[in-house]
Amino acid sequence: MSFDPRTAVTDPAAWEALDEWTDVPAVDDLPDELIVFSAHPDDETLGVGGLLARAGAAGTPVRLVVAAACDPERLDELDAARSALGLPLPDPASSCADTAPSVVALGLPDGALKHHASELRAAIADALDAPSGARDRLVLAPWTGDRHGDHRTLGREVVAAARERGLRVLLYPVWLWQWGTPADVPWRRVREVVLTPEERSRKRAALARFSSQLRTPATPDGVLEAGFVARAADGREVVIDPPEPAEQHFERMHRELGDPWSVRSRWYERRRRAVLAASLPRERYGRAIELGCSIGETTAVLADRCDELVAVDGSASAVEAAAARLRDHANVVVERMRIPHEWPAVPGGADLVVVSELAYYLAEDDWDAVIDRILGSLNPGGEVLLCHWTGDSDDFAQPGEAAHARFRERSELRAAVVHRDEEFVLEVLR
Repeated sequence: MSFDPRTAVTDPAAWEALDEWTDVPAVDDLPDELIVFSAHPDDETLGVGGLLARAGAAGTPVRLVVAAACDPERLDELDAARSALGLPLPDPASSCADTAPSVVALGLPDGALKHHASELRAAIADALDAPSGARDRLVLAPWTGDRHGDHRTLGREVVAAARERGLRVLLYPVWLWQWGTPADVPWRRVREVVLTPEERSRKRAALARFSSQLRTPATPDGVLEAGFVARAADGREVVIDPPEPAEQHFERMHRELGDPWSVRSRWYERRRRAVLAASLPRERYGRAIELGCSIGETTAVLADRCDELVAVDGSASAVEAAAARLRDHANVVVERMRIPHEWPAVPGGADLVVVSELAYYLAEDDWDAVIDRILGSLNPGGEVLLCHWTGDSDDFAQPGEAAHARFRERSELRAAVVHRDEEFVLEVLR
């Protein structure tokens, strides 16, 4: 975790008083079946316990997949919480071929889901493909904006798998209410589950069943503070539509806005490019690769320092704009490419590879593949420049600084230049 679970950044009363709630629509229907993914036993109850109580009262089947922290004590607590919510307990006979079990515990390591992406994806696929007679299924998973790495990893992988199968998916926040502020909330994608007194009562009773996690004099190591649990029971319960797929998102932004991040005019962007140019140790490079070129403003800076430059981006509109921006630079080629599955061909190898404002959109295994591709393209003595914003967004697969650390660890390259301020971090490694 990169936050203190014991300290609330925003007071619960402040959350409830926000004007933004007036425009948040309500969730007013139940599907034929709920498939609920939880990083740890208790996440689902903290996030959508009221909705689960509603499903229990309506007789709606609920299947629960728990990824980590699946020790017997916590699973027993989960069974007790399910009972309090009015959900039937797991039936040993439900493991027969034509029926999916109501609870699946994956037993993956707590706090390390990102390191087990292949196993996690396979388990998610098994859960979503399990036999079901339901025509309308809704998938629930932790919000990808939660700052607990397990929540972000599980949410991201579930969203991708559900979309591949044409299933509806909604995300539930857990730690947002403890570490977050109203500015962190993607309000246009939020829906409220308006709970009845009975649903709140059941949720409150279910939360009390997770005694090992409640911070009390008897369990001083518990991470769930009394105020946090009270807010979960008494505050608003919400679900969040997932961000649109990254490829569609970036294409739409470039197509509709032209310069979606105002890279030509914003001081942050202009300053970042100036620092980037000043940080390059060499005056001149032979062949270079730029990953994620967008509309080509950084490409233009690099073009003046390189004999040959290949710039790539996944958005067709971005590539079109960058090619127009660089049309007078005969030393530049701009290509549409989906990395890491596609990769620019640079005969003779690259002396410089630039990765700017890109790595945090890549899951760890994809980032590892990119790192390996970079190392395979880099000439002996070549340099890699990484530059990333230090902020956060709910569509990030990893923080920028974590991506830098992973690159250093996997590549074993050393940092020749480091710039770090309150807005971005830049490193040149060789």
